[in-house]
Amino acid sequence: MARAVEAFHERHPDRALEINVTRHPYSFVGDRPAQPQKAGELDGIGTEASQLRTFADQMQGRFPAATAATTPAARRERMRPFLELGAAAGIEFELDVVAQYQPVESQRLLLWAGRFGLQEEFMGALNRRHFERGESASARATLLRACADVGLDEGAAAAFLETDELERDVWSSYGETIRTSGIRSIPLFAFSVPALGAVGGPFRAAGRFEAYVVRGSSDAATFSSLFELILRDVEAGERVYDAPAFPFRRDEWWGRR
Repeated sequence: MARAVEAFHERHPDRALEINVTRHPYSFVGDRPAQPQKAGELDGIGTEASQLRTFADQMQGRFPAATAATTPAARRERMRPFLELGAAAGIEFELDVVAQYQPVESQRLLLWAGRFGLQEEFMGALNRRHFERGESASARATLLRACADVGLDEGAAAAFLETDELERDVWSSYGETIRTSGIRSIPLFAFSVPALGAVGGPFRAAGRFEAYVVRGSSDAATFSSLFELILRDVEAGERVYDAPAFPFRRDEWWGRR
């Protein structure tokens, strides 16, 4: 998305595109309590740290029909589309890093970093360490290093993690995003443009027009098309519903208003 923003400003030097991002804690495992893992399930809060599996192994368990191969080379081959998408964005994914799919500590820090206006910076640093350097985001040491990367006080972050502050908020979000909002897959991007009255998505009251929704990992070209569409609609003073707008008209929350 960052590349698309840069490209937009290169094309429109007289326009300012500002994106205010709010992330919400989400887990594919939801808010289910600790329990022994079953075959094919992701490792959640009930999995001992010493028993956590790698990202690649858990994806194999989640999509068993893909292949039964377990060698690193076989896993990498099966994940090639995923790796190629990352490479196109300049990311070299490390697949053999353990992951816990109810990461309460990292999501608490996500909310905590937002108090200092560094939510995106923190998550960017954490993602780089986890997905590119093989430093698990399930380890507190990784979380604290990510804090230091973006100028957050590492000592203050460590002290915060020793409390239970924001823990309830994380668990509530894990449950509500699935049961209340009906979000079953991520990433999910809902772009609201209040000046246009295009407001919606799962976390905002519906406006005159629906939000612009992008589902799943997308490339710079997709976001560039979206930003051009938003500019066109802002200049028109309304959301124009035509063929170019169709890919971004999936705001079912707005439709339920």
